[in-house]
Amino acid sequence: MTERNTFFVSPKGDIYPTPVESQYQLFEIRATDYELNEFKVAVEEFNSSEDVEKEDFWSLNHFKESEVDKDREVTYKKLVEIYKWIYTLGTSETKKNIESMNILPRLSERPQFR
Repeated sequence: MTERNTFFVSPKGDIYPTPVESQYQLFEIRATDYELNEFKVAVEEFNSSEDVEKEDFWSLNHFKESEVDKDREVTYKKLVEIYKWIYTLGTSETKKNIESMNILPRLSERPQFR
């Protein structure tokens, strides 16, 4: 059996082996090397996607809502995939935190491994 290690991750893709101070909320996960790599791939796909309004998503700037709804929907779907990874690999405390955020429509869905 592959060993699981503890990591602290953010939805933006930060990964730390120990708790650290961060401007983003960090979630504790237990992951194998393979699972951690798949999480990295999901984050890289989010960050490299041209149709995702990444910079706007992480900022508090306002813009015309009607012109960006479609891009926001794509962004939301990709971000939900990242949260699904965190939830799936998360500790019970992490799962509780994500459940309280009410951002995952179907928590029973497991991210698809490639």
